[in-house]
Amino acid sequence: MPNPRIIALGTANPTTSFSQEELLALTPYTDRDRQGFFLNSGIEHRHLYLDKATFRPTETTDELIARSRKGSIEIGCQAIQRALDQAGCSAQEIDFIATTTCTVRLCPNLDAYFVREFKMKEGIQRVHVGDMGCASAMIALQQAYNHLLAFPDHRALIVSAEICSATYYFDDSLETAVANAIFADGAAAAILASDRGGVEVIGHMSLVRSEYLELMGFTYPNGRHRILLSKEIRGVASTMIKGLTEAILDRHHLKQEEIRFWVLHSAGKGVLERAQREMGLSDADLRFSRQVLRQFGNMSSATVLFVLNELVNSGQASPGDLGVMVALGPGFCAEGALLRW
Repeated sequence: MPNPRIIALGTANPTTSFSQEELLALTPYTDRDRQGFFLNSGIEHRHLYLDKATFRPTETTDELIARSRKGSIEIGCQAIQRALDQAGCSAQEIDFIATTTCTVRLCPNLDAYFVREFKMKEGIQRVHVGDMGCASAMIALQQAYNHLLAFPDHRALIVSAEICSATYYFDDSLETAVANAIFADGAAAAILASDRGGVEVIGHMSLVRSEYLELMGFTYPNGRHRILLSKEIRGVASTMIKGLTEAILDRHHLKQEEIRFWVLHSAGKGVLERAQREMGLSDADLRFSRQVLRQFGNMSSATVLFVLNELVNSGQASPGDLGVMVALGPGFCAEGALLRW
């Protein structure tokens, strides 16, 4: 039985782009440390679902929820349409949809809205992967992969839509300042099939280290998102990227030198630098991850699909090339896949 393949990718962002200097000016930060989180982040621009002329960081919880709902559906639909166009198929040909977000509160969730917006078939199978942070697009990819192993003649769609700009929070902690400095809005979609050419998903692996559960996530004071982002994350994240990669390579009897491409979640400048050192990767190995971080910031779960999209669009991959794709999330977890062109 052939492995599922990613046959198309589509990404989308809000039209409004902010420089880090513009965003810093919207915050109350006057100390050098917090300003440095913005100005030394490796990020040049972030797209946010905001109106530059009217936005003030004083939104109510209801306003934040309404903005995240509208924005996620809008950019999610744009990403889906781009993926459908690239695949040359219609929305009515999709048999399975897996959606994900950790920044948007909806019930019914995004899957139901996308089914309605695209008039997908009544018998479509659905799953929503919620509250699994930056790793959740990889988990959605797992669900699509598993579905296609069971139904190889189906078409599967995964969609990540994140409005991180609806989760800003101002207090005295450094962790909220870091989050305000790096997170951004974006959506990404991928279509998978087993009977078409594309990027083959050879297999998936997960690594969950529950002893680090308290290091990352959200709390909800007065109903608002407030990020939990421990300073220990950099070290734990890079160790888990390395550990998961070694496990993937061991399972498939490969050596690190046989991997040509590294599709690593653009978690932040420090995480990428630490992972590069610990794994002995080159600047070229991380060029796509750094490019996405520089141009878009960290768009939570959508980010790793942006990195894959940049790689695919570069035209640098040749048939037979191998790649490792990894994203990190709360729990604490690393989710990965082995890819082949």
